Amino acid sequence: MNAFLRTGSLFVLLFAAGCASAPRPRVLGELDRTEASPQVVAARSEAPQATARAEGLRRRAEKAHDAEDPAAAQILGEQALAAYQRAVILSSLARADARATAAETKLASVEAELRQTSEIQAKLDADTRAIEVRLKVARETLPEPVSGPPQSPQRELARREAARALVAQARLLCTAARLLDAKRPSLDAALAKLNELDARLPTAPFAPIDEARVSRAACLRELSGSRREKVQANPASPASDKLLSELSDASLVPSRDDRGVVITVQRPFEKDDQLSAEAAKRLGALALVAKTHPEFPLLVVVHSAVKLPEERETTRSARASSALREQGAPNVAGMSVGAALPGLDPKKPGAAARNDRLEVVFVAPTAS
Repeated sequence: MNAFLRTGSLFVLLFAAGCASAPRPRVLGELDRTEASPQVVAARSEAPQATARAEGLRRRAEKAHDAEDPAAAQILGEQALAAYQRAVILSSLARADARATAAETKLASVEAELRQTSEIQAKLDADTRAIEVRLKVARETLPEPVSGPPQSPQRELARREAARALVAQARLLCTAARLLDAKRPSLDAALAKLNELDARLPTAPFAPIDEARVSRAACLRELSGSRREKVQANPASPASDKLLSELSDASLVPSRDDRGVVITVQRPFEKDDQLSAEAAKRLGALALVAKTHPEFPLLVVVHSAVKLPEERETTRSARASSALREQGAPNVAGMSVGAALPGLDPKKPGAAARNDRLEVVFVAPTAS
C-alpha cells in the first residue's frame, strides 16, 4: 500500500512539472529595461520607424515565449535588442543632423551679415576717398598767392627746382588720365601747357612756379574727370583695395598715391642701361598681376639719381615698358622724369641708391 502511494505521488509531481510554464528568457527582461530607457523613449520621436521595428520584434519574442518556443524567443529577443540599438543610433544621428543644420543656418546668417557690413564699409571707404580727392583738387585750385621776385640766388634755385618737380608731377597725373581716357579733349591743352613750361624752365628769368602749381592742379582735375564715369557707376568698387592686398601678399611692397597703386623697384638698371636681373624678375611678376587686372593700365616711370642724356632716359623707359609687355601686360605707357623727383635729398649719404629707381603704377580707374 505504501509503495502504491509513493508511486502515485511521484506520478502527480511529474504531471505538474510537465504542465508548468517554461522560465522567461533573460533576453526578454533585458528588452523590458531597454524599452523603458531614456534613449529609446527619445528614439520613438526621432527614429519612429526603427523603433517600431524593434517593438514588433519584441512582441514576436513574447509570443514565441508564450508558445513555449524558447529558441525562437531567444533569437527574436536578440534581434529586438539589436533593432533598439539601431534606433538609438539613428536617433543620435538625427539630433546631430539637426544641430549641423542649425549651425549651418546660423553660419549663413553670420556670413550674410559680414558681407553686408563689408559692403557698407567698402562704400564708406570709397566715399571717403572720393571726398579726399575732391578736397585735394579744391585745395590745389584755390587762388595761390603770386610769388614775388626771388630774394637771393639760392632762393631762386630752390624755386626753379620746385617748379621742375611740379611740372613732372603734373605730367605724371595727365599721363595717368590719358591712360584711362585717351579721347579726353581737355588733356591736349593741359599737356601743351606742360610742354611750354618745360621749354621755359631752363631760361626763364624767374622760375614759373605759380604756373607750374596751376598746371599740376589742372592735371589732377583731368585725372579725377577721367574717373568720374566709373566712380558714378560703381562708387564702392573694391578693385584698388583687392589689388593692393594681392600685391602686398606677394611681398611687392605697394603704396598708394593720386595715380593709383605704386610698386617701386630700386636700382633697376645696370651701367649699360640694361635691366638688372632682380628688376626683370619683379617686372615679370607685375606683368602677371596686370594680366589679371586689365582695368588697371600701367604707367612705368623712370627716376634717375643724376641728370642723364635724354637718349639714355628714353632707352631705360623703353626697356622697362617692353619687359612688361613681353610678359603679357596689356596696357603699358612709359616715361622718364629724370632727376626732377628725388626720393631723398641728393646731398644726403646713400641718396643715389634711393633716387635711382623705377615706379610701376597701376593707374586706378576709380579714386584710390
